[in-house]
This record gives sequence, structure tokens and C-alpha cells, in this order.
Amino acid sequence: MSKTTTEHAADAAGETNSVWRGEPFRIFFPLGVLFAWLGVGHWLMYTTGVFASYSCKIHGLVQMQAFMMAFAVGFLLTAVPRRTQTLAVSAAEMVALAAALIVSTAGALAGQWLVSEIAYACVFVLLAQFAIRRFIGRTAGRRPPAAFVLVPIAAMHGMVGAVLVAMGEFQNAAPSAGHLGLLFIEQGVFLCLAVGIGGLVLPLMSGTLPPPDLGSSPRESWKAIAYATAGAAIFLSLILEQFGFQRIGPLLRAIVVAIGLGLGGGAWRLPGKTGVHRKLVWLSTWMMPAGLIASALWPDYRVPALHILFIGGFGLMAFGVATHVALSHLDLPQHALGRPPAIIIMAAAFALALFIRFTADASDTYFQHLGWASAVWISGSAAWLVFLGPKLLRP
Repeated sequence: MSKTTTEHAADAAGETNSVWRGEPFRIFFPLGVLFAWLGVGHWLMYTTGVFASYSCKIHGLVQMQAFMMAFAVGFLLTAVPRRTQTLAVSAAEMVALAAALIVSTAGALAGQWLVSEIAYACVFVLLAQFAIRRFIGRTAGRRPPAAFVLVPIAAMHGMVGAVLVAMGEFQNAAPSAGHLGLLFIEQGVFLCLAVGIGGLVLPLMSGTLPPPDLGSSPRESWKAIAYATAGAAIFLSLILEQFGFQRIGPLLRAIVVAIGLGLGGGAWRLPGKTGVHRKLVWLSTWMMPAGLIASALWPDYRVPALHILFIGGFGLMAFGVATHVALSHLDLPQHALGRPPAIIIMAAAFALALFIRFTADASDTYFQHLGWASAVWISGSAAWLVFLGPKLLRP
């Protein structure tokens, strides 16, 4: 018997639903770009007179708790079920994670830090239950690579950071607690994620074999211990910086990240496959330790130096990996192997925005520099979204 119109519609709806669940990056990558525009646009709105005041705290936390976290969530929700050969993320889990990111952003923009940090902590709780059920469940066909021990360590940085930032809402709270919380959130979380996820992504992007499963051999068990030690070293380095070791702390992080990505992720060599986005991801791996070293050598110029880490490291890696994931899943090899103009525009805009932001503190037009850097960065990310957005949102 032939299917009725209603049955065809039901089949189409089910297929569309499976696409979103099987490839949740389609939702979270564009959502992350929108969050980024809110965080970066904060400076543009102030410079143009739309906002009467500014907040470095809002800018930094929206970028790390919403923009970067949305990209990380999109990647993990897609990669974990495929790695473990388990069920895709449920619709309820996706809605809950998207809602937590939105509430965290709204709370930050409104200055309601208690609300924002509770929602941010919920992101890690939701991710933890999602991952644990797939890595430990009986249906798991594979285990994560050794580098993934850094993912729960990243979550620990985020949870502790959220508690410390939220404590700032209470009277008699020590200012140092809030500052340490910002260090954990703005650096600790994504340094751990970059090295941990990079241990899986970088070999795949460079054309080498993917890493074996954790526990598959004594070598992999020792590698897991080494990665856990790296996570502990990152945590210790942030504590050291908080207690006044403004050179030792960033230098220790730079060494850990350089070894973790260079040796663990194989970034000591150029990617073996063509594609401009692969080279951008490779470049971003070295911008991270470069930014940390610059902030250690010139502590009085610490904030602009750290934007080498934030813009050239975290931001560029997020968009580069997202490009690889999107092109791979959307089956667009002609773009993946070439030089899409939108990706080149994005990279050029990020480089220009980094230069403008880095020179802002040495200029007599500080806020104008920040406004221009914001506008240029948004333009670059918009080019990326115009190129890939329609493809991501079309099942």
C-alpha cells in the first residue's frame, strides 16, 4: 500500500528531527555566533553611544561562557555519540543546553551574575550526564581517547569558577575570589578543552590516524596520566598567577599547552591535507602559547597580550574546527579542499581585529580602537555565517 500524505509528512518530520539530533552542531554553531556578536558588540555599542557604560566582565564572560561554550557543546554533542557508537543526543538535552546558554547570557547582560553562573554550571552538569551515559553505558562501542581526561578537568575549572564569580554577589566577598573565578572561566576551561579535544581533532584534520581508545594499551593509560597532570598544572598555574606570580603562571600554562598540542595533538608539523581551515586551526594552536608568553613577558600589557590567546587562539580555533566539522558532515569536499573566500575573509578580519585590539592600549583612541576591532571581528564572523549558515540550517 502507498503511504498517505500524513504518513509522508510524519516520515519527513522524523527524518528532520534525526538530522538535528545526529548533527546538533547545526544549531549550536550559529547560536554561538549570535552569542559572540552580543559579547563583542558590547564594545561597538558603547563606542557608538548606544550604551552609556561598558563592562569588561560582561564582555569576557559572555564570550567564554556563551560563544565559546556553544561551539564546544555543538562539537561534543556531535562527536561523543559517533565516537562511542551510541544514541544521538535527545531533543530534551539539546533544548536544556540551549536554554542554559541563553539564560547564562541574559543574566550576564543584565548584571545578574548569580543567575548567569548557575545557568553556566548547569551546562556542565548537563554535558556530564550526557557523556557519562554514553562512555560508561553498556551500549558504548568505543571509549574516548586519553586526551579526553582533560574534558572533566575543564568542567571542574568552570564549576569552581562559576562558584567564585557568583560569590561576588554577596556582601563581604573577597575581590580576589571573583578574579580567580574569571581566570578559571576565561582561561582554564578552554585551555583544557583545546588540548583535550585537540588530541582527537588535530590528528583527524592533519590526515593522520585517530588516537586509540583510553585503556586500550599501557601506553594509552600513561598518556591519560600525562594529560591529567597537564590539567592539574593549568589549575596550579592559575592559582600561582592569582597569588602574584604573574610571570611564572602564564609561562607554565604556555609550556603545558605547547607540549599538549604540539606533541599530543601533533601540531609540531603542518597539516598533511589541503584546506585553508586546517592551516588556520594549526596556526591557532600556536597563538595560544604565544599569547600566554606575551602576557608573562609584559605583565603591564597583559590584557591586550591575552587577546592573542582569545582572538588568535580560542576564537580562530573555534571557527576553524567548526568549519571542518560542518564541511565534513555537509559533504562539501570541493569547499573543504579549496580556499572558500568566506573563510579567507574571516581569517583576515580576525587578524585585523587582533592587531587593532593589541594596539589599542598604546593609542590615544582606546575606545575607538575597541569599537573598530569589534566591528571588524563581527564582519569576519558574519562572512563565515553567511557562507555556512544556510547549509547548517538546511536539513
